Amino acid sequence: MANQGPSYGFSREVKLKMQAKYDDLLEEDLSEWISNTTGCEITKDHTFQNSLKDGRILCYLVDALQPGLLKKNMPHETMLNPFRCMENIGAFLEAIKKLGVPEPSLCTTADLYNGSGMPQVQTCLLALVDKASSLGLTDTDIGIHIPEKQERDWSDEQLKAGDSIIGLQAGTNKYASQSGMTAYGSSRPAFDKRYTSHK
Repeated sequence: MANQGPSYGFSREVKLKMQAKYDDLLEEDLSEWISNTTGCEITKDHTFQNSLKDGRILCYLVDALQPGLLKKNMPHETMLNPFRCMENIGAFLEAIKKLGVPEPSLCTTADLYNGSGMPQVQTCLLALVDKASSLGLTDTDIGIHIPEKQERDWSDEQLKAGDSIIGLQAGTNKYASQSGMTAYGSSRPAFDKRYTSHK
């Protein structure tokens, strides 16, 4: 894979904006969660991206949360050339999609492997935390708990009762009045002499 040179102009602006979105505190929380879940230490010696870029830890993470979601023979453990690493990341992304992580939250293989979209990698991992927490697969303070969908059974009578109510978004005439207003184009009334004479 070819190395990317420095970026200039608009590309540089985009790159700087992406870097500004990266959350160092979230990185610490995610590192701790991944380490606790998988038993794989993410050390300070390696950056977050370097620890995850071969995809092995991510595959262990999915397997720890929900065994059997990964393809057979995943992750690749030996001969970790770029193709094998990206295959591991791809298997992780497919597995979390099956788990129910929404598509817009997913990152791409290149986001992680090249390090070009690490804020999106954080978004993806945070979405995984949310989903796993909601399914009861993990217990952690980070992320949010997504409540289960609750079905409502409304009777026809209840539904028809709602048709007769006009929401305030449609406007109301209860609180406004035109009392004291003059017709458009008519002359203004004469002022009371008490207020116009100054002697």
